[in-house]
Amino acid sequence: MTSRPPTPRTPLLPMDRRGFLRLTGFVGGGLLLAACGDDSGGSGGSGGGGGGGGSGTIGISLNGNNAYSSYVAEGVLKALDGTGYDFTGIQNDFDSSVELGNIENLLSQGIAGLVVLPADAATLARAAEQAQAQDIPVGNALWPGESEADEFFTGVAALDSVEGGRLIGEWLKANATPGPVIVVQGIVGQGFSERIDEGLDEALEGSGFEVVVREQGFFARDTATDIVESGLQANPGVTAIVAYAASMSNGISSYLESQGITNIAHVSSDADDEMMDWLQTPYLSAARYYSAAETGLVAAQAVIAAIEGDEATFENEIFQDMITPENAEQMVADHPYRYEEFAEQAATI
Repeated sequence: MTSRPPTPRTPLLPMDRRGFLRLTGFVGGGLLLAACGDDSGGSGGSGGGGGGGGSGTIGISLNGNNAYSSYVAEGVLKALDGTGYDFTGIQNDFDSSVELGNIENLLSQGIAGLVVLPADAATLARAAEQAQAQDIPVGNALWPGESEADEFFTGVAALDSVEGGRLIGEWLKANATPGPVIVVQGIVGQGFSERIDEGLDEALEGSGFEVVVREQGFFARDTATDIVESGLQANPGVTAIVAYAASMSNGISSYLESQGITNIAHVSSDADDEMMDWLQTPYLSAARYYSAAETGLVAAQAVIAAIEGDEATFENEIFQDMITPENAEQMVADHPYRYEEFAEQAATI
């Protein structure tokens, strides 16, 4: 049985980094299927899994091919560790036009459950509805808030991105010089960037900070860098840059270093290996930190519980806070952004 939230409200549905996933074995129109698991039927590594009584295959659908997606997969694999479940995976190149077909392909293979890091909110809603019709529980690893699609999900990673935007805005007001701000979103349509926008704009209202550029970077470092470069040319007085993913901030940090720019507050979101290195330099000031791996872990745990007839927690809150060089070591120790022991298996997706 699955615990459900109160009656859903508005239809909002559902985000990335260096160390790109090594994806092989594409089938047909961009579909990657990797039937995995070790010879014992479980994942390698330690901790996180259930009691080992499960059987079958858990499908994993990732929105794209980058470090963030890989870390989400590492979280799923940690949840599967020791349970007896195998896994199979796809990635969708951040393309909602292929996401639904790829997930339908997974569903047709008789998977026992599905964990999705969505490329598009509406696409995921349709896919989850189809899964429910087949009695396949679905975990959503990027759920920004209540929506009409909630009835189709077994469990969600509840990351409050409005609060995340507020955290960034409050940090800027306390630590940066008021002035023009460049904002690099992820992908509009996930329900992720829009929520950060909402919280950031609310926090900055009347503060002297003004967003003069707001464009989608599609989680790509080169695209994000181009946005920043052109934004700085058009707005030479920029005092702050905010990017909604480490994958984009890594490119921006590299650009700022190449230009010797150290007087602009640069703030990122989430975390990956490269971003943690940049955080120790003048080219990245802070980030709204949360664990990609934790989102995959809790979504998969809900799916496993549902498969095994246990009560699945629907809304699983994800920790977030501002990370800086001063608190980085302790924050990562308390809330690891990845489970590296599962990296080799995640790379097969």
